[in-house]
Amino acid sequence: MVFQNKKYITFDCYGTLIDWEGGIRDAIKKLVDKNGFNLNLEGISDKYIKAELEVEAEQYRKYHEVLQLSSKKLLKSEGFEISDEDSLEFANSIYSWQPFLETHDVLATLKQKGYKLVILSNIDNQIIQNSVKLIGIEFDGVVTAEEVGSYKPDYGHWEEMLKRFNAQKEEVIHVAASYVHDIIPAKEQGFDAVWINRNSEQPTREIRPDLEFNDLRPLPESLS
Repeated sequence: MVFQNKKYITFDCYGTLIDWEGGIRDAIKKLVDKNGFNLNLEGISDKYIKAELEVEAEQYRKYHEVLQLSSKKLLKSEGFEISDEDSLEFANSIYSWQPFLETHDVLATLKQKGYKLVILSNIDNQIIQNSVKLIGIEFDGVVTAEEVGSYKPDYGHWEEMLKRFNAQKEEVIHVAASYVHDIIPAKEQGFDAVWINRNSEQPTREIRPDLEFNDLRPLPESLS
């Protein structure tokens, strides 16, 4: 499949452009080592993501607070308690989470082709500014959870993007690594979607992306 007549490419950031799971694993390992916990780190990022989804579902909080509460929730579920200082250290680690190796070059190619690039992220304004600097690309727009007051898989990010750019769904393709946070809600709303399935996951519902890649590199060729 080659997508045609697309004007906007919306991206999830963490997990898609930034190595979210790697950042989580490294930050949890640092806390475990610091406190001398006997914790098996196998699958720890998946466990963290589950804890984070539960925290986000409770009520809207700024993502920096979500990170703190989720790290505490995760480690408590594993039988360990961490201090407020430790949870703050975990949350602050996001400022140094790095882009995937191909992120900058793929985005640069897409900009060169004339697409408008927009981030739709479950994040706070201050944090995303730092991550955009690390990516090194000038985006045409960024829609954050802080701005819309909700977290994907709620639809607020997409609704705000369409409103802000006066865009039509047919002009937009959404690119993301999270099946639950992004692919399901994008397809439910009628957007074309590309799943950057870095971990070779299996869909948990009948909803399918239009295309699926292991990383971002094939994306430019799928657009004409």
